[in-house]
Amino acid sequence: MRVARVRGPGHPDQACDQVAAAIVEEYIRRDSASRLEVRVSGGRGALFVAGEVISQADFDVSSVVRRTLGGIGSMGAMEPFIAFETLSPQAAPVFGAREVVQVMGYATDETPELLPRPIVCARQLARGLEHRRLNDPEWFWLGADYDVTVFERDGHLSVVVRAEHAAQFSLLQVRATITQCVKDLWQEAETRVNAGGEEVRGGLSGRMGMSDQRSPMEMYGSHIPCPVSRVGMHASHPSIMGSWMARQIARERVREGRGKAVMVEAMWLPFETRPQAVRIRNERGENLSSEEDWTRFDLSRLQVMNPHPS
Repeated sequence: MRVARVRGPGHPDQACDQVAAAIVEEYIRRDSASRLEVRVSGGRGALFVAGEVISQADFDVSSVVRRTLGGIGSMGAMEPFIAFETLSPQAAPVFGAREVVQVMGYATDETPELLPRPIVCARQLARGLEHRRLNDPEWFWLGADYDVTVFERDGHLSVVVRAEHAAQFSLLQVRATITQCVKDLWQEAETRVNAGGEEVRGGLSGRMGMSDQRSPMEMYGSHIPCPVSRVGMHASHPSIMGSWMARQIARERVREGRGKAVMVEAMWLPFETRPQAVRIRNERGENLSSEEDWTRFDLSRLQVMNPHPS
């Protein structure tokens, strides 16, 4: 069985991720040399933002928190509590990290996106729900806190959706409407919607969340890197920059026809820019790595990064 999960923007963990990312982006926008680590957690009226930072930027972090939550439709009053300490310059190198970092990248030729089918399907349904939530007046009832999980076994899809909804829209209506949405995409898919009952108070107003809390099913066994695989880190951190490069190399190998599926792994020791290990294998276990790949993973050479790798 293969599993993939996508969360809506109002999911508590996703909301915390976005707040952490927004804070990092604001620091970098004001001072490109900023180095920081941020963690966000809380809910039910209180949000705690803690971290370490070294930067020349000076701004009201709480205003960024409120603006970000407002932009994703988080309802209810949310009081942010900010606790930042100064990050030691010795612990904030221009490249590298103060801890051991391992990243993975994966690509497969089974879909045009070079991603496993469950991931593509989960993203497709989530995009459809989000488009309707934002643009279709008849979907006024759908909240921003939802998640889509797709299971695939022997080519058959099963879909599980948990969705926040307005109280005036009954559970039966929610189930029927979302089930039809799934059937429009995959007629034979088994579908479960809000199996736990009504979800009339979601997001950070009704539940708790924490940044950087991706589960294995969301990352497809940690094989699919993303730009916020370590939310709250600056872009030059190896867990972000390295994940991007691992995914790019995996895609290249598949497009070159060197494997139907390719896994790329790299690891850095603390404060080092050149990786300690690079491993590239296809589905047959063949070694596809070369000396050039070690050079490509040298963090000091990675100057440009696509912020939204697929």
